[in-house]
Amino acid sequence: MGSGASAATKGYAGKTAVLEKSSADMTALPAFVDKDTAKGFCGEKFDEAAFDAAAKDGKVPRAKLLIDTCLIKVSTDDDGLLPQPDAPKKQTCVAQIFVNSHEFGGTDKSCNGHRYDSIPFGNGMIKAGMACYLVHYVHSQHDTFFGVMECMDAILCRCNPGQIKADGGDQGKFDDSVRALQKKGIPVWPSPDVMEFMGAKDALTKIRNLNIGMPDTGTYYTEDEFVAGFKKSMKFQPRVIKQNRGSSGEGIWIINLKTGDYCAAYGDATVQDSDELILMEANDNHVENHTVLEFINWCLYGRDEGKGAGEWASKGTGKYLEGGKAAGGQLTDQRFCGRILEGELRYNMVNTVCLGVIHKVPAPGGMSAVGGTGSEYFFYDNGVISDTKLGSGDFIAYVQKEASADGNHHRCATDEGPAKVEAGTHEKKVINVDLEALRKKFVEEDCAILMKTLELPDEPIPLWWTADMINASLGKCWEAVPVAEQKWVVGEFNCSCVGVSKCLPAYCKPDTPNVSWKDIPAEEAGHATKYGDIVGAEAAKMLGV
Repeated sequence: MGSGASAATKGYAGKTAVLEKSSADMTALPAFVDKDTAKGFCGEKFDEAAFDAAAKDGKVPRAKLLIDTCLIKVSTDDDGLLPQPDAPKKQTCVAQIFVNSHEFGGTDKSCNGHRYDSIPFGNGMIKAGMACYLVHYVHSQHDTFFGVMECMDAILCRCNPGQIKADGGDQGKFDDSVRALQKKGIPVWPSPDVMEFMGAKDALTKIRNLNIGMPDTGTYYTEDEFVAGFKKSMKFQPRVIKQNRGSSGEGIWIINLKTGDYCAAYGDATVQDSDELILMEANDNHVENHTVLEFINWCLYGRDEGKGAGEWASKGTGKYLEGGKAAGGQLTDQRFCGRILEGELRYNMVNTVCLGVIHKVPAPGGMSAVGGTGSEYFFYDNGVISDTKLGSGDFIAYVQKEASADGNHHRCATDEGPAKVEAGTHEKKVINVDLEALRKKFVEEDCAILMKTLELPDEPIPLWWTADMINASLGKCWEAVPVAEQKWVVGEFNCSCVGVSKCLPAYCKPDTPNVSWKDIPAEEAGHATKYGDIVGAEAAKMLGV
């Protein structure tokens, strides 16, 4: 519709948009634009052949006209994306970010510049009767981009956290403009506030009185709160202390008193500065030994000289409260669930629809199921990619009879288990979880009030998100608990660009620099397509289609 720069190369270096228009010029156009109006809008850069190819009944959607003429075309193609509906009920887009300085545009990109999992989302929206375009935010085009976004009915935001800044943009400026769109009634999934409030570790404190929470969870924002609160909670039960800004388990500490001398009730006593702690960091499962005072100083001052933190092997830097609450400085204090060795359950959600569950079990000797630590994953479908719905699941583990140095009874590798049972060093344990009963309670009781509890009463449940749950049932690890007595609590929510794992073969790496949607094996692509279809169907419901 406008003749301009070629999209033969991905990225935006050296590229310009066909037109430069104000937001007022864009929004003044009708929702569907005829040829004369488009010609007047584009002037001498009007591409009649392109208009005719895109037109239905002599008109094109305003959103498509603006994308083609006012936004820089970052990607080289839209391979895999279905044709747009002839009579779209809504105009939507998948908003992405391309890091121009990165070899592939980011670690989440296909060779054409799109996110590796954008196609199933876009196609799901299209199948639900809505137009859906794949676009990129270019920070030098900030005002123009959001002018175009004003002409959308909804936006799926798939800008990976940190990539806007990595590309030289301003995340705060982007977020403020998204909030401005919301005030005009344009939904953005997920919004900046949903990502911030659900992703922040203090979400665990806000949900402490739900079925999926623990009452003795707290969040600290100041030094005095942290010192007093931690000394009290540490004396009561083993703890998990989580910084707010880390990722992949960095700054998440599982902490035990070396003496094991805990008080009977919360608040009965406090630890002393000299009491010794055993700490394991979740990012790599390494263990350190420090005094209470050294740990406090690490959290407050990191490796600063003269502050008394001692020597730390952690890859992190400490200083978890640095900058205060406004800068994300906070620590969440949650009771350690000793049954974490039995694994955690990741509920994969589309709004309130559960696609399935991943049972993530820590590697032998470890306590964290973070990817890359040797943990094992077991997948349970909920009737999406198979005929099998969620039910009860059994996990078989071969567990040490004698406790390890950290005081826990770890499992061995599954294939080594029978031999170790025969040798007398291990015993076979069977853990049963009613995944469907847990899903039902979570969706019907907790999800109904979740956003209000998180202080987001005007926001919908995220369109695409996960909840990681840990077994907080009473009793010793590996001892069976009747289903009716099981309690599972959320350890983390994630709605910030959760990836579609079935699409991973489509992201570029040094050894696979030219992959895209077409390189995903047919079975996995089919599964991803079914997930995307549910996303589209749920989005349509949210938009009243």
